[in-house]
Amino acid sequence: MKKRLVATVLATGIALGGCAFDPSSVPVPGTSVSGATYRVRIEFANVLNLPAKAKVIANGAQIGTVDKVTVVPAADAPTGRGGFVVVDADIAKSVQLPTTTIAELRQNTVLGDIHIALTTPSNGFGALLGPDGTIPIERTKPPVQLEDTMAAMAFFVQGGAIGQLQDIITRFNSVLPRDPRETARISKVMGGDAADLAANLDQVDSLLYGLLTNSEVLHDIRPELDNILSAESVAQVNAATNSFAGVANIFGVLGPVGRSMTWLAPLMQADDAMLQAFVPMLTGGPLDLRSPSNLAMLVALLRDKIIPFVERGPKLNIRTDGTAVSEPEQVDRIIQTLRMIGAVR
Repeated sequence: MKKRLVATVLATGIALGGCAFDPSSVPVPGTSVSGATYRVRIEFANVLNLPAKAKVIANGAQIGTVDKVTVVPAADAPTGRGGFVVVDADIAKSVQLPTTTIAELRQNTVLGDIHIALTTPSNGFGALLGPDGTIPIERTKPPVQLEDTMAAMAFFVQGGAIGQLQDIITRFNSVLPRDPRETARISKVMGGDAADLAANLDQVDSLLYGLLTNSEVLHDIRPELDNILSAESVAQVNAATNSFAGVANIFGVLGPVGRSMTWLAPLMQADDAMLQAFVPMLTGGPLDLRSPSNLAMLVALLRDKIIPFVERGPKLNIRTDGTAVSEPEQVDRIIQTLRMIGAVR
């Protein structure tokens, strides 16, 4: 009897040793849903660290478990899609999932297992996932690895970002006024400026359009600008500037000469009438006496200035043949003489 028992045990051990044994195939209490289920295929880009018999949770409740994971290589995938992973999940038959369901891999705690979380929209239950239905990869999200998140946080904390942020805040506080009311006033002014800017965007557009037009004009005359801004042109402009400065110095030096000739001012003022009468002669033609104003000024000049100066001047003494000539006759003779020589007409 004992020999038979030993033989039975040995045969059982040999049989078990000759077959592949998957521990995940052994059902563990509390890891699966009870009752009838239906199969749903979920496509993921990757399912790294997804354990066997992982839970499928929707709205905080477990509605199924993962049955198996299949890798689809790029060679077997549709053209241009690349490789992906298909997760077969058994969902409780009492749960209805719409075709717009979103699946993602989550991890509730730091040391917790990754599970599949399903998110259903508030509406859209008109089309439901049936047995062997598929949630495509377009509506799935790959897992966010906790290790990567912790590494990013460590780099942020230890990489100097927090210290730089503190320096920025310190500099910002040093620029702002000490009085909070002044800061509030500045903020109010900036807010008003922003509101005015938003209310006058058409003028801003006009300004930008003008700048664009000017830039196009400058671009079109680029050869001329290159010539103007060349070294030779700059040297010429500098030489012209120095020349202007030299001319200004000449006028400054002539200042004392001008002051020394102030005694000529009364004489020039006394000859205003004569200048007005003879200016046309100097500018290229005889004085036209057919204009009453020109004739009256010339007569006044001769009668009131020249004849009295000749008759009563201290250095001139005009004698006649004894016949006195009246002033009007003297004026007429002078005018006739001026006509003869072409000074007036």
